[in-house]
Amino acid sequence: MYELLLILQLGVLTLVSAVSPSNNYAPAVVQCPAINNGSFLREASSISDQEKAWVESRQQYTSSALVDYLDRVELTDFDAAEFMQNASSPPNIGLAFSGGGFRAMLNGAGHLAALDNRTENADENALGGILQASNYVSSLSGGAWLMGSLIMQNFTSVQQIVYDDNQIKTWDLSWGHQLFADVQAVALSAALALGQLDKVINYLNSWSFTKGGIAEDLAAKQKAGFNTTITDAWGRLLSRQLFPSKNNYLDSSLWSDIRNYDVFKNHQMPFPLVAALGRKPGTYVYNMNSTIVEFNPFEMGSFDPSVNSFADLKYIGTKVNNGKPVDSCINGYDNSAFIIGTSSSLFNEFLETLVCDSCTGVPSLLKPILKFFLNLLRVKYEDVAEYNPNPFYNSEFSGSTNLSSNDTLYLFDGGLGGEIIPLSPLIVKARKLDAVFAFDSSSGWPDGSALVNAYERQFSDQGKENIFPYVPDQENFLRQNLTARPTFFGCDAKNLTALEKDGVIPPVVLYFANRPFDFLTNTSTFKLEYSDSEKKSMIKNGFDVVSRLNMTLDSEWNACVGCAVIRRSQERDGIEQSDQCKKCFERYCWDGTLLPAEPGYVQPMNFDATGLINSTMTLPIVA
Repeated sequence: MYELLLILQLGVLTLVSAVSPSNNYAPAVVQCPAINNGSFLREASSISDQEKAWVESRQQYTSSALVDYLDRVELTDFDAAEFMQNASSPPNIGLAFSGGGFRAMLNGAGHLAALDNRTENADENALGGILQASNYVSSLSGGAWLMGSLIMQNFTSVQQIVYDDNQIKTWDLSWGHQLFADVQAVALSAALALGQLDKVINYLNSWSFTKGGIAEDLAAKQKAGFNTTITDAWGRLLSRQLFPSKNNYLDSSLWSDIRNYDVFKNHQMPFPLVAALGRKPGTYVYNMNSTIVEFNPFEMGSFDPSVNSFADLKYIGTKVNNGKPVDSCINGYDNSAFIIGTSSSLFNEFLETLVCDSCTGVPSLLKPILKFFLNLLRVKYEDVAEYNPNPFYNSEFSGSTNLSSNDTLYLFDGGLGGEIIPLSPLIVKARKLDAVFAFDSSSGWPDGSALVNAYERQFSDQGKENIFPYVPDQENFLRQNLTARPTFFGCDAKNLTALEKDGVIPPVVLYFANRPFDFLTNTSTFKLEYSDSEKKSMIKNGFDVVSRLNMTLDSEWNACVGCAVIRRSQERDGIEQSDQCKKCFERYCWDGTLLPAEPGYVQPMNFDATGLINSTMTLPIVA
């Protein structure tokens, strides 16, 4: 019965220093700063001067970390220090963590731990140091929960949160700490049937108008003159599990304030990017042509032609006309929980995934009630994150009057357009990435569609700024076992000249698909409760995916990754690969093979240590 109530609740509501000047969740009036040309906007023709300067300073740190990594993995016939000293430009590395609820967050935590030299045994048995050598990290939805939680705790490590600090209550997903309160099905059904949103959200845990309650947070924002939607409640609910309990779960924490964190100012973390999608007013359509909007510590905006603008994130609550303030300036709108919630605001998808005629996640008798309620949310724009005033209102750079002429910008889950891995922020030509690690925890067992969509988007109107290497179709991903083991794409720049844009070649993409080694990690996106054992098993399996089962499947695996991340830099400087790296590429690079279509092909759903199989699954248990 509990599982039924959980599905019912989720079907409704699944819908996560300096502080806001209000010292709570509400934005507040501040003095307007001195700004160039009197506008908070700039054209998206390049990265910002702030980002450029920050990455240049970060590169000194990442270059040193990469030398340490390359020395440790013992590349043959290679002097790492000499290579980096003589490189015309050092490798520019980015990491992308997919969405997928707590499944993606926990798998992603294992992936990240395997890249982090602060993790126990990651140096010896995994890819420890790659995180320290990376300039960028991109995330959405469950991946954004992971990164947001770590960043808001001074970019702490997965090791620290999960294994070292037993007093910390963040990431406690067990019974009693889940997102939704136990409810009476009859009372909830009645509230749904009557479309009483105010009563429905009373079933959220921590929903209260008393001090520290979610209701009080939203009331403060409304009192300050700003609308709220279900995404505000969702973000503050997530903060109960992602942020420490101090200061009411960081209720006044701002995403723009990351720029003031010592760990960011000292360039000891990658540059964080969070992705969301824009929805045109009056429509419910989302696809690969939807506008991708990114948040970083300095700005909010998009390289897509529809927006083609970036705004100073710190002042996005300010009412503007073409970026120029028309009233008092506002600070505090970019609440950290609100931005994380925006990236995972997937309520609009429930009409497709929970209450469609063929969907089986909700009992048939409940579907009409839920469908009525969800449609009501959609009509009232309660199913998305509402950014009002619109930071891009009347932007002279915007190519879409649909998004720039409306006083409100509507955003929602960044993965619903098909790019469940947030690759677009990393593959824009302006950032000139050389290597991108793509971690795929999409629904079920991944089939490569996240990469297929990223590849195809570069040919669309919205993807004109994107560059991405060739990939096969989904059937070939499966039949060639490219989801059962890590695979590199775009290994040779000479084969990618047709994809080059303004002299920028697509990066090498290192793809890691979720697959089981010692735990079935294809849990439902709608699973909200994990025991401590389940949580740690999910994380451990994610570590196994990235480490190739603690290096037991390939003792040279970490060296092969080293070969991939230096590849573009070698090609720029005309350096021949070593024999070791050539052999690595023979093992891990997709060679462009496309098998002929197989009519009636059915994806094998079982795994062995190295591939997809049709026989009974046997998981090698690792101590």
